[in-house]
Amino acid sequence: MHSFTYQSKDSNNNSEEILGLLQFYTNLSRNVSWLIGDLELVPLYLGDYHPSGKVEPPQRVSLTMIQKFQEEGYLRLSLKEIEELMNDSLSVHRGVFVCLPEHIEVSHFHGDAESTSLQHESALHEITVLDDLIMIQSSFKLRPPMGSGE
Repeated sequence: MHSFTYQSKDSNNNSEEILGLLQFYTNLSRNVSWLIGDLELVPLYLGDYHPSGKVEPPQRVSLTMIQKFQEEGYLRLSLKEIEELMNDSLSVHRGVFVCLPEHIEVSHFHGDAESTSLQHESALHEITVLDDLIMIQSSFKLRPPMGSGE
């Protein structure tokens, strides 16, 4: 595995940056999905009141996914689902994103953003976010299109 470490451009508003990495690595490996663990996500703030004046709150992808994560302990999402999640999120303060071939079965996963070891033995790529650090382990030597990394 090849390792790269970057400092986030803005750790309080990094959803687009993280999404760009996930898109980059998904495009390198077809027929994959992403395991997500140790997730601490900040949803977009849409205000206290629904813009249409409705009493019930709008359906929020980020809030639904956070609830699912809390119930199951991990998420397994396609890139399209991750795009929806990130578009409804302001930032990821911590999280482990592991790219796996779709055919790999997973019954449980416990990611740890503070671990330095590979989180899943079948990982093609792994992106770990811990505050302002973005750590990448990849089976490809190709660096993602970001600023200078280590």
